[in-house]
Amino acid sequence: MPATFQILADHNLVYVQYSGLMLVEDSLKAFGAYAQHPEARPGQRHLIDLSRITDMERDFARVMALQARKGEDLAARELETMMVYYAISPISQKAAALAKNGWSHAHGVVAIVQDSEAAALSSLGVPFETFAALLEAGSSQSA
Repeated sequence: MPATFQILADHNLVYVQYSGLMLVEDSLKAFGAYAQHPEARPGQRHLIDLSRITDMERDFARVMALQARKGEDLAARELETMMVYYAISPISQKAAALAKNGWSHAHGVVAIVQDSEAAALSSLGVPFETFAALLEAGSSQSA
């Protein structure tokens, strides 16, 4: 699946990874699965790894509609949500900018874009230098 997520409860963090062609439908499915997950909690921070996308859907009206739908769900939780987009290629940076600019303060979302793993993790207050180290620690804690 081009969009996957992993909840790292010990870090109050959701790691989302996209790969290949980034489609609105895949985002909707992943966000829906996250919203229904028993470990999903209001105020969880989101690390969105866009480093592996090769292209993105160009239907910008659908992309903005997706942001609005996700925003309604997050705003209903009444806690601010931090979103950090990790983007290193021109296409991932374009996708990150589009996603970041789709949030408003009314959604209760603070969104930023970072181009290094260490900066993305530092922005989230997570004590790791790489995503691999974070994910390894998360899987060993939940095992």
